[in-house]
Amino acid sequence: MPEYEQVHSLNETLVIQDSLTTPIEPFDGDYCEITNRILIVSPRPASLRTLVAELAKRCYDVLLLHHADDPLLSMVQGTIIIMDRTGEVQAQPALNKLPNDGVSRILALMHNESSAPLNGEEWVKWPCPIEQIIAKIQLLALKNPAVSDELRTLTFKKISLDPGRMIVTHDGTRVDLTKTEFDLLKAIITAKGNVLSRQELMTAVWGEQYFGGSNAVDVHIRSLRRKLDDDPKVPRYIATVRGAGYRLADQ
Repeated sequence: MPEYEQVHSLNETLVIQDSLTTPIEPFDGDYCEITNRILIVSPRPASLRTLVAELAKRCYDVLLLHHADDPLLSMVQGTIIIMDRTGEVQAQPALNKLPNDGVSRILALMHNESSAPLNGEEWVKWPCPIEQIIAKIQLLALKNPAVSDELRTLTFKKISLDPGRMIVTHDGTRVDLTKTEFDLLKAIITAKGNVLSRQELMTAVWGEQYFGGSNAVDVHIRSLRRKLDDDPKVPRYIATVRGAGYRLADQ
């Protein structure tokens, strides 16, 4: 299984796969209570530092990828994606890697109109005044349809889980979870108190083709409880049902 690490974006902490992103220094400005997510794909991200800094100032969480065929593109939904097409030689992106969720919007950066954008893409000539591209991004954000139920934030007691941005907070403090821990917590909260067997949890997290032992679930649940400061003897969040599996603890 791939390892996951905590990567700091400009204003949030995301749980994302190791080596898939370029970390950015946090913007030293006012605290952003509400943030928006934006993803930039560029083989030369240093050339976009001015744009990245301005987006951070305006409370955007910016995720940088170097390559258009990165598998993370198909995983991050409900996002505005900026594709840097200003290079003299740049391969067309792998279309099957782009989100097909009906929510994500794509904005292409181009040197001139001769480089025709792909179908469904908005575009802007780059470089351009920063206010011009910010206005374009804000317009795209307004065009985004309502977030689907799968991307809505889940809450239980003091836990808040954002499926779209893969962010978990506990009592207002961000919690660093692995992808497996995140998926386990999401499955348990989504079950709304119903008991989930270890097999059901394994299927939810690793798929039907996973043939590992059920004790793997117990190991990850133990780690998840520790990070949530949840005592298994007097559980506030995750309760063990002996001989059956796990469920949300009683309200």
